[in-house]
Amino acid sequence: MMSETPVNAAGKDDDKPDAKSTGGSVSSTSADRIRIAKIVAVVAGLIGIVIALLTPFLPVNYTKTELTWPQQNSVGSVAAPSVSFSPVSMDVSVPCSLAKSLPASGGVIVSTVPWNGTDANKVGFFIRATRDSLQLTQRNIVLLSAPRSAAENSPGCRVVFHADTDGAAGKFENLSTTDTGLGSFDLRDATARPQIIGVYSQLPQDAPTEGLSFRATLDTRFASTPTTLKFWLLVIGVVMTIASMLALAVLDAHDGRGVHKLFPQGWWRPRWVDAFVTLVLLIWLFVGGNTADDGYQVTVARVARNAGYLDNYYRYFGVPQDPFGWHYQYLSLWMEVSTATPWLRLLPFLYAVVGWWLISRAAIPRLGYAVRTSQSAIWAAALVFLAVWMPFNNGLRVEPIIAVGTLLAWVLVERAIATGRFFPLTLAIVVAAFTLTIHPTGVIAAIPLIAGIRPLLKRLMIRRRRDGLWPILVPILASGLVVLYEIFADQTLATIREAIRVNSAVGPTNKWWEEGMRYYMLMNPTADGGIARRFGVLITFVCLIVVVVMLLNRRRLAGIASAPTWRLVATVAGTALMMAFLPTKWTHQMGVYACIAGALAAVATVCVDRAVMRRRRNRTLFAAACAYVLALAFSGRNQWWYVGSYGIPWRDAVPDVKGIPVWAVILTVAVLLTILGLWQHFRDDYVSDDVRRGEERVSKKRWTAWLRSPSIIVVSVIMLLFTLVSFAKADWTQRNSWSWLSSNVAAVRGQPCALADSVLVEKDVNSALLAPARVAGQNNPSPGAALAGAEATGFDPNGVGSDLSDDGTESDSSTGTSSAEVDRTQSDATDQTGTDSSSPSSDTAGGTTSTTGVNGSKVKLPFGLSPQRTPVLGTYGSPSGTGSLTSDWYQLPARSSDAPLITMSVAGQIEYVDDLAVTRSGQQVRLQFGRVGPDGSVTPAGIMIPMDIGGAPAWRNLRFPLDGAPQRATVVRVLAQDTSTNSDQWLAVTPPRVSKMVTLNDLVGSEAPVMIDWEAALAFPCQRPAQVYNGVLETPEWRISPDREGERVNSQRWMAGTAGGPLGIVENEMRPTVLPSYLRNDWAKDWGMLQRLTPLVPQKPAELTVTTDVHNGLWSPGQIRAVGF
Repeated sequence: MMSETPVNAAGKDDDKPDAKSTGGSVSSTSADRIRIAKIVAVVAGLIGIVIALLTPFLPVNYTKTELTWPQQNSVGSVAAPSVSFSPVSMDVSVPCSLAKSLPASGGVIVSTVPWNGTDANKVGFFIRATRDSLQLTQRNIVLLSAPRSAAENSPGCRVVFHADTDGAAGKFENLSTTDTGLGSFDLRDATARPQIIGVYSQLPQDAPTEGLSFRATLDTRFASTPTTLKFWLLVIGVVMTIASMLALAVLDAHDGRGVHKLFPQGWWRPRWVDAFVTLVLLIWLFVGGNTADDGYQVTVARVARNAGYLDNYYRYFGVPQDPFGWHYQYLSLWMEVSTATPWLRLLPFLYAVVGWWLISRAAIPRLGYAVRTSQSAIWAAALVFLAVWMPFNNGLRVEPIIAVGTLLAWVLVERAIATGRFFPLTLAIVVAAFTLTIHPTGVIAAIPLIAGIRPLLKRLMIRRRRDGLWPILVPILASGLVVLYEIFADQTLATIREAIRVNSAVGPTNKWWEEGMRYYMLMNPTADGGIARRFGVLITFVCLIVVVVMLLNRRRLAGIASAPTWRLVATVAGTALMMAFLPTKWTHQMGVYACIAGALAAVATVCVDRAVMRRRRNRTLFAAACAYVLALAFSGRNQWWYVGSYGIPWRDAVPDVKGIPVWAVILTVAVLLTILGLWQHFRDDYVSDDVRRGEERVSKKRWTAWLRSPSIIVVSVIMLLFTLVSFAKADWTQRNSWSWLSSNVAAVRGQPCALADSVLVEKDVNSALLAPARVAGQNNPSPGAALAGAEATGFDPNGVGSDLSDDGTESDSSTGTSSAEVDRTQSDATDQTGTDSSSPSSDTAGGTTSTTGVNGSKVKLPFGLSPQRTPVLGTYGSPSGTGSLTSDWYQLPARSSDAPLITMSVAGQIEYVDDLAVTRSGQQVRLQFGRVGPDGSVTPAGIMIPMDIGGAPAWRNLRFPLDGAPQRATVVRVLAQDTSTNSDQWLAVTPPRVSKMVTLNDLVGSEAPVMIDWEAALAFPCQRPAQVYNGVLETPEWRISPDREGERVNSQRWMAGTAGGPLGIVENEMRPTVLPSYLRNDWAKDWGMLQRLTPLVPQKPAELTVTTDVHNGLWSPGQIRAVGF
C-alpha cells in the first residue's frame, strides 16, 4: 500500500492536509540546514528563472550559405536546391550582349530553375532572349522587356536585378528608354522572390563570363549553434534550476513524515497480469501494424544530423517544428545504432512497459482500496490500455510519450497532494512542460496540474507558515521555465516565431469548432477509423461516462478515492476538450488516451461491481452499452496503414461470417441485453433485495471473483483476440511474400532491409521484350506486325488516349491508407501532351512525342520503353469503337527463378484479377500459351487472365505468373478484345516481356540519395534519404512512393511545392522514369512505385560558400516566403 495514500475502505481520500506535514520542533542543526535550503531554493531558482528568460535572446552562431555563378569561369548549370525555396537576398547582373551567344530563336541566359520543369515559369526567375526581345520574367510575369537587337547592340547595356525580404527591383542599365517597353520595376512585396533550385543557362560553354554574375544568400537561419556564452549560461541555468528544486526537496523532508515510497511495497514483484501485458506488447512489436507517420518521423530524424537542425523535410519550406518536436533529437541518436524496424519499435515498447507500470504500481493504488485490491480492475486496466495502445501507439509518433507523460504528471501531482510535498509538483511541472513541447497534443499533460490546483493551494497555505512563500514558489516557477533551455538551446526567439508563422501560414490549421472532423474520420471506413481504433476510443468514453455517473449519483463510493478519481476524470475529459483546439484533427492523436484510459477502466470496473452498482438492471444496461461499443467498432473495416494492411482479413469490407455481418450479431446481443435490463427495471419492484441485486447466484469461489464485473473485460478480450488473430492470419497469408512479422524476424537475423528485399524490379525492360517465335506460319515478322498478328481490327499505333488521368471508375478498396481526396493539377512538359494519371511526377501520364516509333506510333511510352523497339497498338478512337487482336506467337525463355513473371505494359480499361482475387471488369487482354510440335506447328495449351493493381486508364503492367503457366509451354501470344462502343472503354497493348528481376535493395543500394515519400520511409530502412546540407537538398537519384492511393492522397497533397514540400523541387529539377516493380509472390499487390530520377538538364552540384555569423536572439533576415508557390 502507498504510504502517502491514506484512503480507507469507505473511500475517503486525503484532500485534507495531513497534520504531520506542518512539522514539529526543529533542532539547531536542522534549522541551519533549513535556512540554507531556503536560500538556495530562492537564489538558485531566481538565477535559473532569469537565465531561462534570457535564453531566447542570447546570441547564436548562424550558418550563412551563398551561391555564386558562374563557377570556375564556366556558364554550365549548377544545382543547389534550397529547402526554403526562396533566398534571403539575390543579385543578378547580365550583360545584354550575351544574347548574341544564343541562337536566333532565343534561349535562357540565366534562370533559377530548369526551364523545362513542371512549374518552371510559375516559380522561377528567368532572363531569356526570344526571337524579338530580351526579357526578365518571374512567376509568369514579364517585369523587364526590351527589343533584342537594341539591347544586345547597346554598349555597356546590362540587366540588373536585386531581391530581398523587402521586395524586388530591376532595370536595364545603359539602354535608352526610347528603345525599351519595360525598362525598370520596383516591387515592395516580400513574396517577390523566386524559387532557387540552382543556376541554369542555355549559353554555349565558350560564352564570355565578363560582367556576368549571380549571387544569392540562401535561407539557413535555422542551422545554428549556441555561442560559447550561451552554452555556459545554459549549463549554469540548468544547474541552478536543479539545485533550487533539490533545495525544495530538502525543505519537504522536514515535515516529520520520513521517506515516502513512490510505489507500494513489493511493487517490483511481477504478476501474471504484468507477464500478460509484456508478452502481448512483445508479440505486437514484431507482428503489429505501423502507424500513419512512422516514415515521417524516421526521415526527419535521419536527416537532422547533417541538416544541423530539425528540418521538417516533407513540408513547411524547411522550417523546424520548434517549439515542438524535441523527440526527433533522441530519435536521431537512436537511429545512429540501427534503422531496422525492430530496433525502432523497441522505443514504443519501452514506453508501453513504463506506462503499464505507472498504471499498475502508481495510479491504481492511488484510486482507492477497492480498486487496488480488485483483480477485475487490474485486468480491465490492462485490456483497455492494450485496446488503445495497440492500434495507435505501435510506432514512432509522439502519442506514446504524451500518453506516458500525462499519466506521470497525474501521478506526481497526486503524490504532491497526498504527501503535502512540493518537490513532486516541480517534477510534474517539468514532465508536463516537456510533454507539451514535444507536440501541441502534449498540452493535455498540463490538465492534471490544473485539476490539482485547489488541494495544492491548501497545502501551500499550510507550508507557508513553516517555510514561507518564496522558497516554495521560486523552485516551482523555475521548474516550469526549465523547458526554455531545451526550446532555445540552439534557436532564438526570432527563429521560433518565424517557424510558428510559416507553420500557421502553410497549415493545416483547423479551428476548435471543426473537432467533429476527428470523430467523423474515426467513423469513416478507412485506416483512420479501423475496427481496433474505434473500439479503443469508444470504450474509453464508456468508462468515463459510467465513472462520472456513479460519482454524481453518490457522494462517496465504497473503496474508491473520490478526489483522485475526479482528478483522473478531469484529465480524461480535459483531454477530449483540449484536443478540440489542436490545429489538426487526425485520429492517431487519440493514442494519448492509452495510459489514462487504463487507469480509468480500473475505476469503471469497480464502479459496476455488485458491491458498488447494486441494481442488476444497471449492470445489465452497462453490459449492453459495452456490447453497443463492440458492435459499432465492428461496423467498420479491419484496416491498417500502408503495408500494415497486407494480408489482413476484412481490410476491404465489414467483417462477416457466411454473409452475416459480425456487427449485426453483436448488435442483436446488445439489444437483447437492453431488453433484459428494461425487464429487470420493471420486475425489480416485485422481487427481494437479493434478487434485485443479483446476489442470489453469486459464486463464493475466489477464482470467479473477477467475474463480478466482466463487461469491460469481455468486450476487450474479444477485441484483443480479433486483432491478434487478424495479424496471425495475415502473417500466414503472406508467409511466401512480405509481412511485418517476416520482415522483423529477418531483421533480427541480420537482414534489416524490410520491403526493399521483397520488391522485385525490372531493371532493363527493353532487353526483356519477347521476340517472335520461329514457328509454322511466322516468317520473322517486324515488331509491329508481330503484335498486330494476321487479322487485327480496330487497333491503331496511335490508338491511345491523350488524357490518362484516373477516371474514378476504380477504387482500391483494399488499401490501408486514407481515402480522402484532394484536387491536383498537372502541367505538361514542353515536349509532350497529356495528363498524369497518378501524379505529376510519373512517366505514366501518356501524351505524344515528336519521335515516330517502330510501328509508326507517336505515343509517349512509359517505364523507359524504347519507341524504336516497342510497338504499341490501341483501340482509342477506333471508328467502330471496338477492336480485336491476336498477336503472333512469341518465344518464351527458359524458366528461371529470377524471371517469375510475364509482364505487359498496357493502358485503358482492362479486365484483371486484383490482390483480393476479385475479377474487375474491363476489356479483355489474355495470354494464350502454346506448345511447339516437331513440325513447327503450335498447339494452344491454355489461357491466363492477368493480375493488376488497377489505376485505369493509366499505363501500368499486367502480371502473368509463370508458375501458373501450362507445363512445357514454350510460346505465348496476346489475345485482346474491345467489345464496348463507349468512348471511355478502350485498351492499348505492347508486347509481352520476361525480365530478369533484381530486388529494389540490390538496385538502389544504401548509398545513393533517395527521395522516400513519408508514408513509405519506415519500410525502407536501408535506403538513404537525400540529405540536407547547409540549407540545400541533395539531388536524389531515386524516388520511392507508397501505393497509388497513398501517393495521390498523401504524397501529392502533403509534399507539394505549394506547401514547401520536396516535390516542389524534384518535379522542377528531375525527370522521372517509373521502373516496373512487383511484390514478391503477391504480384497483384500495389506496394508502391520506384522511379529513377535524372536531371532535366545537364548540371553539377554547386560549390557553395559557407561562413558563420553571430546574431542575437531578436535578429531576423526577414520573413520566409511561404505563400504564392
